[in-house]
Amino acid sequence: MVWSVMLLSKTISRLSFVLCNPVRLMNAPLRNVPDGLLSKDIDLHGTIEEELTSNESGFSPYNVRLLRYHGVFQQDDRDQRYTNDGPRQYRFMVRIRATGGKFSAWQLRGLLELTDELCDGKLHITSRQGVQLSGIEKTALRPVIRYISDLRLTTLATGGDYGCNIMCCPAPQGQASVNEHLQATADTLDACLAPRLHAYDEIWQRDCPSVYLQSLESRSTDAKTGSVDEPIPLPHKFKIGLAAPHDNCTEVYAQDLGLLAVIEGGRVVGYNALIGGNMRSIVSVATRSSVLAKPLAFVDNDSVAPLVCTVVDVFREFGNRRDRNRARLKYLLQDWGLDRFQQVVEERLGSLEPPRPVEVTGHDDHLGWQRQDEGKWFVGIHVKNGRISDEDSSQLKSALKRIADRFVCSFRLTPQRNILVCDIEAADCLTIDAILAHHNVPTVGSLSNVRRYSEGCPGLPNCSAAITESERLLPSIVDELETEISQLGLSKERFTVRITGCPFGCTRCYLADIAIVGRTVDLETKRDKYAIFLGGDSLGRRLGTLYKDLIPADQIMATLRPLLLSFRQSRLEGEALGDFFVRTST
Repeated sequence: MVWSVMLLSKTISRLSFVLCNPVRLMNAPLRNVPDGLLSKDIDLHGTIEEELTSNESGFSPYNVRLLRYHGVFQQDDRDQRYTNDGPRQYRFMVRIRATGGKFSAWQLRGLLELTDELCDGKLHITSRQGVQLSGIEKTALRPVIRYISDLRLTTLATGGDYGCNIMCCPAPQGQASVNEHLQATADTLDACLAPRLHAYDEIWQRDCPSVYLQSLESRSTDAKTGSVDEPIPLPHKFKIGLAAPHDNCTEVYAQDLGLLAVIEGGRVVGYNALIGGNMRSIVSVATRSSVLAKPLAFVDNDSVAPLVCTVVDVFREFGNRRDRNRARLKYLLQDWGLDRFQQVVEERLGSLEPPRPVEVTGHDDHLGWQRQDEGKWFVGIHVKNGRISDEDSSQLKSALKRIADRFVCSFRLTPQRNILVCDIEAADCLTIDAILAHHNVPTVGSLSNVRRYSEGCPGLPNCSAAITESERLLPSIVDELETEISQLGLSKERFTVRITGCPFGCTRCYLADIAIVGRTVDLETKRDKYAIFLGGDSLGRRLGTLYKDLIPADQIMATLRPLLLSFRQSRLEGEALGDFFVRTST
């Protein structure tokens, strides 16, 4: 109640400020500037401030593009788009940076309250360990963003021509642990690469500079790599992820730049840098298939940030950023080859050491109770579809609020869109279990393997890229799969199932044992059709290949049933589903 009253008071005050103060005219926007060429010198004000106070529910197309750089995305409900006679009614989604998915109890509590007051009531976890708030009206954008800043968080540079959230394993394992090293490295890279945009503060903060930008300056100065006067403008949606060989939960081979830790004597001595991974796949175009990142070099701990900055700088200079369809590192590697890319990097950085012989051996979703360090524990909680909300069947949001209020703890988000409650004293574990049970939050033991390891992108109705249903189709697919594999006696098998509504692969679906990818909608029957990819693996080391194309949604299970039956009858001892498909299809 106290949180709610405080938030409502702040919101009313800020909303009054927005509505009652005159708008300051900003510089006219630069015209005809491709997204892929945006630099630190290009004006990001546009006429956003002027349009914030207009009577229209949305913004002009040019400002919609600029808003992405501020982490603000204009959406409309596509379910209603063709049924309403009037103009579209726009709402907004804001995306929040969270390197490695880390939040304090205070921050998560504030975000959950914010969803109740000015959003759609749900906190959406992304597959890159960030969060999104949706259903925001235009008049509430500035109060929402300023409140996010009060929580020492930011929406800055979570879209547009900047890098995505930097990923690393979220599991806390105490000081001097491998994971602690990964998380510290991720924080250092974020400080080096995140942009400082004065337009962001001038539009959204005005007389209250964001704490996040101030903290970037201090983190850059304190980083072992030295002071960073100016950040490097990142290429479009550049994706960076860190992992350890025993736990590839971030799936480093799917990243533009993956850093796979090299561990000796229990310590991280450096990283194998992997470059050019990409999950976007166009079935009909061979050169636009998803690809795994390739090993470039080994770098010691002191050389990680310089290498990352150099790789980014080379791509920024030579990559094709005018064409958004080729504005990814994988295309520069296609054009150049790995040897030439390495040569150009070495011209700037010096000779590189060959990659160390390190292999991925594990992939943990971190669900259930696990020891954090001596005296403390963390618990991983499954979040249905990555949406923290209160529903009739389970009240996860209320449970997390109560935990955040009652215990000295912290929270971390996983790449599988689940949440970890961390820093729990051993004496409090039973109490937290009781709170979760009271709010009907399912335990990891109550989940089938199919449900535990399935994932769907948000898709319709709000994603502009979605072709077909995804998240809303997933429950029926999981229900059918649970029934089928139970009848076949395969319930104990672990295999991943991921569904996406378009070829972009936001859930890194092409690494899954079974990937279901939205392809088209039949204009006559109005039925969604999908491509089915098989042969990925549960450790994120191998891409699936096309199995069947243009399968109607109601035929997906019928298409998979013969495969599952053959797997039960002909598998080798201990053979996984993806391995079975690769062996029998070649």
